[in-house]
Amino acid sequence: MAFRTWAKLFGATLGAAAAGGASQLGLAYGLGILRLTRVVDVTARDQWMAQLAWVAWIAMASAVIGAMVGRRALPPHAGAGTRLVAAVSAALGAAIVVPLTMEPARTAQIAGVRPVFIIGVCAALGAAVGIVAAYAAVSHAVARWNLTAVGAGVWAIAIVSVAPSMAPSEPLPATRLGVIDASFLSDSVTQRTALFTMPALALICGVAVGVAARRRAMPTLTVALSGLAGPALLTLAYLVAGPGSGDQRYQVVPYWAAMTAAGAGVLGSVLVAVLSRGPAVPADGSGPVKSRPTPDRPPLPRREAQTSSAIAQAAAVAAQRSEEQLRPSDTGVFTVPPEEGGASFNGFAPRPQPQPVNAPPVAPAPVSPPLSTSPAPQPRGRNGQGDEFVDWVSGLGHR
Repeated sequence: MAFRTWAKLFGATLGAAAAGGASQLGLAYGLGILRLTRVVDVTARDQWMAQLAWVAWIAMASAVIGAMVGRRALPPHAGAGTRLVAAVSAALGAAIVVPLTMEPARTAQIAGVRPVFIIGVCAALGAAVGIVAAYAAVSHAVARWNLTAVGAGVWAIAIVSVAPSMAPSEPLPATRLGVIDASFLSDSVTQRTALFTMPALALICGVAVGVAARRRAMPTLTVALSGLAGPALLTLAYLVAGPGSGDQRYQVVPYWAAMTAAGAGVLGSVLVAVLSRGPAVPADGSGPVKSRPTPDRPPLPRREAQTSSAIAQAAAVAAQRSEEQLRPSDTGVFTVPPEEGGASFNGFAPRPQPQPVNAPPVAPAPVSPPLSTSPAPQPRGRNGQGDEFVDWVSGLGHR
């Protein structure tokens, strides 16, 4: 990538993030949301921790703003390394929150706390987390939508909380991140709503972004995770600030609400991904949206239109004929002439057995083999000796 393109990308992301951080801090200072130049007693230390959550979240949101603006300067088909450079430059621009919060905190007096150091660390951690948020905003459209929706909702809640204090005689309220701290609500109602405000906001944004992603025929996994990015920043901001330790549970209640916000956002988008299984339809209702092929997802092969067979064509022609014009080959019914003698053909009657014309040949009688005529053998033994033995015995007597 050319040097001019790198310089344009770095300058756009860095400048937009710095401008976003300064503008958000100016709005927070002007509305009285952030009041860093004050004396806080030990019993009110949770209010100081609520300010830290705002500082961390503003740093994260500033990095996201820089990434969204710098995305326009990215070259076509930018790789992961280029997007990471854009995210890092956005986080560097968001680091302007660090000096803009440390300088007012020099006059703050917090019992047992070094306010300048603590607020600088929280702002720096928020800018570091902003690298991940900025990279998600550059890489995925659903992350940009959800971050924008949740960010707008957080600022809308803050403005609603401080709106009654704009009257001349009303004091400035202590506004917590993602909590309706309006003066027209009692303390008990405020504590109850603090437990449900952020999860409800995350759930609504998750459902809205999930529906938008589903209508654009995005993958199911993308739709299911479309409600994660924005609520995750609220969770991380409260993790940086801490849960607090006051007896009135001023910071503990919104802390645990923020811990469940990410899960609520994912729940909303997962419900959309599971329940919306029909084909995606565009806004004008013209028809289903066809997903465009990408290098990772090539187009599916198309089947050529098959011509009808000869049998189907013959059947179609036969269906247009009248009953008088039908032929046996069209209906498959053939007329069989009657048999001799006037009997009609019955296909279910038993068929007669065929009779043999000639008698079967008689098998020849077996012939026994001839008897043997050889003389019987002469027995051997003492009583049956031959003539030679008798003559030998007779000769012994004449000697």
